[in-house]
Amino acid sequence: MKRVFIIICICFLSNQSFSQDNFYFSQYYQVGPAINPAFTGIDNFLDVKLNYRNQWSGFTDSPSTNYIAVNGYLQKETQKDYKQYSLRTSNPYFLDSLPRAEISLSEKLRHGIGGHIIYDVQGPFEQISGFVNYALHIPINSKVKISIGLSGSITNQRIDLEKIILKNPDADDFYQSLIASGGNSTFLDINPGIALYGKRFYISYAALRIYRMTLSSNDVYSSDKEMEHNFMAGVQFPLSKNVKLLPSILYNYNKQYDNVWNANLRVLINEKTWAGMSYKSTNTLVFMAGVYINNFFNLSYSYDYLTSELNNYSNGSHEITLGLMLFKKDLNAPYLW
Repeated sequence: MKRVFIIICICFLSNQSFSQDNFYFSQYYQVGPAINPAFTGIDNFLDVKLNYRNQWSGFTDSPSTNYIAVNGYLQKETQKDYKQYSLRTSNPYFLDSLPRAEISLSEKLRHGIGGHIIYDVQGPFEQISGFVNYALHIPINSKVKISIGLSGSITNQRIDLEKIILKNPDADDFYQSLIASGGNSTFLDINPGIALYGKRFYISYAALRIYRMTLSSNDVYSSDKEMEHNFMAGVQFPLSKNVKLLPSILYNYNKQYDNVWNANLRVLINEKTWAGMSYKSTNTLVFMAGVYINNFFNLSYSYDYLTSELNNYSNGSHEITLGLMLFKKDLNAPYLW
């Protein structure tokens, strides 16, 4: 009976999550461009991320998410002012007489480009999504920028009929309809986003699936066509020269389903190691830690602990992220997070 209950829970919860086209990361601060395309190219290096999440470990056919992303930036070389160079002169006012080349707005702009692939498996449901991202970063002043991003994605959803076992499959009309249709659907989505940020804060909003085009559909399994809203914000509080406090929050809104929020608090030490915890509105506590191994690698891990009765049947959720920071010139932790 216990096994039957577990299977029912998985099928029900997986179907609900899958129908939203959603993917959830406890380490959402590690996958910014997936949450909001405006974060594409925000760091001063080529950012490569590999993420694996195993949800509800201990369940048969428990959900898993695989994520791979590459994001970088393009920026023109801007002309320098004479005062930025060392120049010997007996006349200190000589520099003021030299012509100065004004830096145009187009030369101050920064272009972020990238993409990512997300592969979800939740029981008999499979989903693979490919995203292409672009973001334009515009300086408001010397400390604050605004970024406008856009992503296009193609999502394929599939029901693995071999994983569905019925007592009387021939008598089940819905199952027979799935077999006839192949249980396969493909969609094209457009996802815009905007972010305001500086070295010590960020606030952002993204509208996922603001436009959806059905490329193919099985006409049986109904995919979520409602627009989804992501609000994300964070701030840095220097506690000392070597310690920073990093609180952040992610709020996901979809009028068709329960909204989800995640409040996170981490401590960064010496720009090298960090640890923290967060609480999700899904009755989940998350414990996490990470390290910047050198100027090239970073590694992080998080564990989700369910505070509801489902914890009696699950070993929690595990998530691990490996980051590669290519062409990184400074020793600071990545921008914002």
